[in-house]
Amino acid sequence: MRPYISPKRCSGCEIRKPLCFCGLIPKLETMTRVIILMHTCEEVLTSNTAKLASKALLNSELRIHGRKNDQMSFDGLVQTEGTSLLLFPSSKAIVLSTEWVSKLKKPIRLIVPDASWRQTTKFVRRTPGLAGIQHVQLPNGPPSEYQLRTQASDQNLCTLEAIARALGIFESDDIQQQLEWILRVFVERTLFSRGQLKAHECHVAGIPTDAQC
Repeated sequence: MRPYISPKRCSGCEIRKPLCFCGLIPKLETMTRVIILMHTCEEVLTSNTAKLASKALLNSELRIHGRKNDQMSFDGLVQTEGTSLLLFPSSKAIVLSTEWVSKLKKPIRLIVPDASWRQTTKFVRRTPGLAGIQHVQLPNGPPSEYQLRTQASDQNLCTLEAIARALGIFESDDIQQQLEWILRVFVERTLFSRGQLKAHECHVAGIPTDAQC
């Protein structure tokens, strides 16, 4: 069952209706299939970025785990053809690079946990359905642009940023840039709705006139 969304919010992008940016969300085709495993606690958070990633990526899937009496399916995570990878920076994770990726058997399925670090660590360690899947992690990169939650480090990325950077390696710079662009729109409009940015400070896609009233 989908969590309750206030009638004041858009049912698509879940921001206040005057700030709706559904029409700006790109529809991106990728060879890489992205499967997001979201903790149920994230479902109700308007700052969540995994839902936005799933809307932008046509070859993606969002599954929910942690719901009481509702076991998440692990079907299709491990494939007989191609390669499944788990985006999780464990001690056994391989750092992604274009050279390493080029040698992988295609197609690729990128499995992305979406939860707090503590929840994710526990989930990966305790879930038999993820056993045996190769862990991968991103190379060091620029600081996060995500400003909607307090981060322990500016190297910590939100889920959409992590997916964008991974697809920059698996797919193309263009895919990464389009995902990062819509994240900036989301961040700016959310900060505007919180009173933390003025309309003239929102430069990515601007603020609709109706929302400024």
